Amino acid sequence: MKNILFILAGLLSMTFISCEQNDLLLSEKKLNEKIQKTWKVLYANSNDSREKWTFSNGEVLLNYDKDYPSLDTTINYTFIGNYSIDARFSKAYVKLSGFSFPDSLQYTNSAFTDEDLNRAWTIVMLDGDVLYLSATDNRGAIRSLEFVKD
Repeated sequence: MKNILFILAGLLSMTFISCEQNDLLLSEKKLNEKIQKTWKVLYANSNDSREKWTFSNGEVLLNYDKDYPSLDTTINYTFIGNYSIDARFSKAYVKLSGFSFPDSLQYTNSAFTDEDLNRAWTIVMLDGDVLYLSATDNRGAIRSLEFVKD
């Protein structure tokens, strides 16, 4: 019986060690330490990101510049929300809450409303200078955010 337990423990250890992305075993504290920095949103069609997110002590600051060509001006918007980390055995989440945009408009350059943002986002990747989040919105569409360290 003892030998079977050693064999099972060895197999489980090898399984976890062989995983390329070992984020599954990170604690909420470790994930929180890794996410606390300023991140620049990447866009599929451009490298000119004008949207930055700063995670710090349970608060997330969303800051971006929006161009208004008809007014020949750029306005800087800043919104504050909250975040928490929920680490489970198989997945980790960043839960965003508290974002409130006037008239539920798309106030981010990445075209998200406050309703889109205020949810649990799966941490797909949090590795050094890259953060990738994914979530399913209320209409069933998969939404994602890709960041690089600013």
